[in-house]
Amino acid sequence: MIFSQSDKEVLLLYKNVIEKSDSLLAVGKIAQIDSKKVLSDAKLADKEYPVKYFEKSMEYFRNHQYNESGFLFYLGKMRTEDLNNLGQEHYTTGSEYDTLLEEGLFIYLAVDADNYAKVLKMTQDYYENNDYTYISKTKGYKKLKDPKNYSQMIKALQEDKGKIQAELNAEREEMKKRITPYFQMLKE
Repeated sequence: MIFSQSDKEVLLLYKNVIEKSDSLLAVGKIAQIDSKKVLSDAKLADKEYPVKYFEKSMEYFRNHQYNESGFLFYLGKMRTEDLNNLGQEHYTTGSEYDTLLEEGLFIYLAVDADNYAKVLKMTQDYYENNDYTYISKTKGYKKLKDPKNYSQMIKALQEDKGKIQAELNAEREEMKKRITPYFQMLKE
């Protein structure tokens, strides 16, 4: 099988996220986040179209800063809901962000339910306390109460940690099984 350069890049990104998440979990550093920098980036993205959140999230993802990437990705999803709820246009994230970031971030965050909940909670808190200045002055704008239902995800991640962690591990392992054979093909 022949891979294009972009296929190789995606596979290497997945390989890196698997290796990094396993390594950081083993040394107890899975939950590290540069909150000052990522909050500053969120403030800047708040002034722009939702794509800015996803572009910055992808930048963090490529630099192996997965908690920061997750924060901006999930915030971008929430801001997209606000924009679409306004009714003046309909924005979708696009296939690269939907697939690569959604899957890659899940692989990272699923390794530790506490960290997953922490990133979602940080995102939700930021959303609740900061307006989306790109549209907040627009007539008819109303911030949604719980876009994407992250509060339910946070609650589930915190309530039955053992059961949820086992489910996350199983889903993560299934994803790894689907991806891992391609790593060998990259070497050939």
